[in-house]
Amino acid sequence: MYTELLAQLPSLWDQFLRVVDAFVFLLRFSPYWGPPILIFIFWHVWLRYVRARFISEQEYILLEIHLPQEVMKSPAAMQAVFDGLCLKSGESSFIDRLWFGKVRVWYSFELVSIEGQVHMYVWFRKQFRRTVERVFYAHYPDAELVEVEDYSMKLPYSLDTYESFGGDFTLAASIGVPIRSYIDYKLDQTSTKEEQKVDPINHVFEFLGSMGKGEHAWVQILARANKKEDITWGPVRNKKDYKTLVKEEIARIRSNPEETVVFPDGGTGKTLSDEQLKRIQAMNRTGVYGTHWDVGIRAIYIAEKDVYDGTNIPALMTLWAPFNCPGYNSIVPEGSRWQPMFDYPWQDFNGIRENKRKVRIIDAYRRRSWFHPPYEFQNFMLTSEELATLYHLPGSVARTPTLQRISSSRAEAPTNLPK
Repeated sequence: MYTELLAQLPSLWDQFLRVVDAFVFLLRFSPYWGPPILIFIFWHVWLRYVRARFISEQEYILLEIHLPQEVMKSPAAMQAVFDGLCLKSGESSFIDRLWFGKVRVWYSFELVSIEGQVHMYVWFRKQFRRTVERVFYAHYPDAELVEVEDYSMKLPYSLDTYESFGGDFTLAASIGVPIRSYIDYKLDQTSTKEEQKVDPINHVFEFLGSMGKGEHAWVQILARANKKEDITWGPVRNKKDYKTLVKEEIARIRSNPEETVVFPDGGTGKTLSDEQLKRIQAMNRTGVYGTHWDVGIRAIYIAEKDVYDGTNIPALMTLWAPFNCPGYNSIVPEGSRWQPMFDYPWQDFNGIRENKRKVRIIDAYRRRSWFHPPYEFQNFMLTSEELATLYHLPGSVARTPTLQRISSSRAEAPTNLPK
């Protein structure tokens, strides 16, 4: 055996020398390939730095939406709100993006249960407060927007006291295939009686209202205006806008008809199926002509350890199931990000890795971070119509007892009061 090993030594030495020669060759030409790599790394680090500085310098505000006793408007009113908030300004020039680190405003539309009390919030950059209030009151004059303290920071989360579970969501099908919207649910027809409406958002409110003492459920829908991004947004960027992606998806569907037809001469061919035609019609209605958003959705269940109910986990992960429908897109959990699967004890000694992820997702939620570091993830895209389906003021058909409503309409002071 030793004789065989000794016989192989010259061959191993030759292989080692080849590796050394290759390293010397690369080192010799490093003045050619080194600077581009260093520039690429510097560009990436620089953008992270200036954007983190810009984001940290901004002030943010959390407004709670107080619902009126009666919401007679359809989700089309909330779609108009989203259309008015879809702002692409603030990063128009490459100097703004590359030197000042400016990023366009993003919002967090939140549905929250604090021990069963259901609340609706909107979080955003404070300088846009007048814009948000003006757009919101234009379409919901009887509601109220009230500045409140951040509920997520008030909760003294600790691994010793609380147990938690959270996750992000994504789309099941290609970007551009729409989810079933409120128009498909006939919620845009104001002639329909309130008690006859089927609004899938009621499922979300019922889940939130089912929380008990010591239990909390947080849901945030992070959204920013969608726009085309090139290399000046980052070292590796060539991001098409939503409208372009929709047109490409429509072309792909048209080029792959699914239904077989038989011609009178006995020959066969392919044509678009009813489902494909329905999907193209929905994509043309929402994707080509609507207002478009980059979106990320996150949900967390937190409870004191003595009242933690594990059955709420599957309910949380299927929170958007009523919005799913065959032939449309679906909102499904992105399970690999925050829920590592450990089958054996040695994969996660003493739960260190799992506890780290629990803390990180709560930190990501509190920061409302998705589009930029420290928690930057791949977003998906929705239209204002789809966003309004997921987040709108519910009508009186929502019977959740803990969904609080104000007892009177908002009234402005007369403009002619004496000074």
